[in-house]
Amino acid sequence: MKISVAIASYNGEKYIIEQLDSILGQTLQIDEVIICDDKSSDRTVELVEGFINAQGLSGKWLIKVNTENLGYASNFVQAVKKTSGDLIFFCDQDDIWLPERVAIMAGLMEAQPNILMLGSESESFASSEDAPSVASWERKRFKRDNTLEHLKFKADNIFIGCQGCSMCIRKSLWQMIEDYWYPGWAHDEFVWKLALCLDGAYIYHGITLRRRLHTSNVTMHKMRDLAKRIKFVKDLKRSHEATLTFANKIHMEKSAVRLLVRNIEAARLRIDLMQNKKLLGTLKLLFCYFDCYHSRKSILVELYMAIKG
Repeated sequence: MKISVAIASYNGEKYIIEQLDSILGQTLQIDEVIICDDKSSDRTVELVEGFINAQGLSGKWLIKVNTENLGYASNFVQAVKKTSGDLIFFCDQDDIWLPERVAIMAGLMEAQPNILMLGSESESFASSEDAPSVASWERKRFKRDNTLEHLKFKADNIFIGCQGCSMCIRKSLWQMIEDYWYPGWAHDEFVWKLALCLDGAYIYHGITLRRRLHTSNVTMHKMRDLAKRIKFVKDLKRSHEATLTFANKIHMEKSAVRLLVRNIEAARLRIDLMQNKKLLGTLKLLFCYFDCYHSRKSILVELYMAIKG
């Protein structure tokens, strides 16, 4: 199987070479690395080009610079689209891969053709004093026992259950789902949800990378600002709706469709609560849609934010 790595870079000069070193040092050779740079204003492109030339990787490792800033989600999707491998590893610019990462995950996917998306666990470390902490939902999923888990379409799994930087997907999955992606939909949540719909989502409960936490982590800072929280839930609602369209297209079971409809309604009530101060909606959320939250405490947090304004 041909193995590709997709990286979205942006102002990553501080850490990206350490990441590229860890990719180059894999025990199983990688055939292709595609880096899409979102018009970095630092030395990222210069450093990556220097690394590729110094290591004699030209032709196999490529960096392409966007003509305009696309934003994280669209930049990552562009990188994925440019890959040609049978397996595509998602990669952030600032982590460190363990040497056996590709061998372990590619081996699992080669042995089990039903795996369309495979995530893994990671070991986090801080590189700045104000680095965010690992989310509680992520810690709860960690088993650290090197087992393989097949994820079913149920309430606990609708919300993304691993970091995108830990994922590997089949090119065949991407070809099946890419027309359902829309600009702004995070690539990892997109792949997670649609792989679930296709009954092909798995997690390897072993550590395959060291995840760097620092000031600039894109997705980890808590949303204590009301406007940002409302936008987050609106984005969540839209992604549920797009997943529902896909679920209907592939004729998923009625129970799965009902679960998506419930999550869409829960998101609508959450937006009403925070944006329009529909405080009574909290009771409905508490008693009817309790399972439609990534974190249960979010109900009270959003009630407090709505009251405080």
